[in-house]
Amino acid sequence: MIEKPTILVTSIGRTGTEFFSKFFADVVPNCTSLHEPDTIVITSHIENRLEQYLQQIRRAGIWRMVVLKALGKWNLVKLSDSRFLGDLSFPQAVRNLYAHRARFISKLPGSIYVEANLGYYGLLDVTPDVFKHHRAIYFVRDGRSWVRSMLNWGEVYGKEEIRNLFSHKWPTAQDVKNDEYADQWNVFSRFEQLCWAWSRLNGYALNAISKNPHARVFKFESIFMDKGGYQTLDDLVSFAVSLPGVDSGSLKQTDGWLEQKVHQSSSKFPGWEEWTKDQSRQFERICGPLMEKLGYEF
Repeated sequence: MIEKPTILVTSIGRTGTEFFSKFFADVVPNCTSLHEPDTIVITSHIENRLEQYLQQIRRAGIWRMVVLKALGKWNLVKLSDSRFLGDLSFPQAVRNLYAHRARFISKLPGSIYVEANLGYYGLLDVTPDVFKHHRAIYFVRDGRSWVRSMLNWGEVYGKEEIRNLFSHKWPTAQDVKNDEYADQWNVFSRFEQLCWAWSRLNGYALNAISKNPHARVFKFESIFMDKGGYQTLDDLVSFAVSLPGVDSGSLKQTDGWLEQKVHQSSSKFPGWEEWTKDQSRQFERICGPLMEKLGYEF
């Protein structure tokens, strides 16, 4: 098992994971805190692309980021997708996750490792068998704002053809055995496809979390939108650092962090109040049961 105490932050995206990689780097002393070290994020600003790539190589090494990644052998989100699709057994997932992270984490400085990575969304029942001491934080976001954010961001189910050759391909209903929407997938709008992803991927992750006593679910809104955001943030920190070797008295204050914004999308696609009747019905049909289970009113 991986010995170094570890904090994992994950979700299905658009929930501030990049924010938390920077947050924990500042708040928790003597830690290495990374955001998606196995992913090259290409921004729209061409002048930043080379620096992004070099930064990831410095963190993960040439062998992992150039050779193994090119061969598809160093990418956690593929493991999560395989678990979600039923193509990867529990024992194999344990072995693969350990192989992906054990040596990598052991070589990093600091007594605590923090990783914010979408790639753990489907592995949260596996992590207790890989990390000796860990805390896992899973963020869920109101499906209405998540779908809108994804549509405005323009990545999931919306990549241009050339990016599809190299980028992560999200699971579809057609990939899932006996999914009720498989035969409708090709006629689904991107809006409906995103509704499906929010419902199915979150549903899988939440089921996995129920098997992990070291994991907790937090709502995106409870930190970034509610008046009591700092109270929830402090609760999150208390949970995350309840690990051996962490001196809670040495933690930095969280004041001022929620006034910072990270990785915001545009606002071209409207909020749910302006959706068409068809879009509202489609969302309710696909996402309604999980929205109710999570306590979201709509």
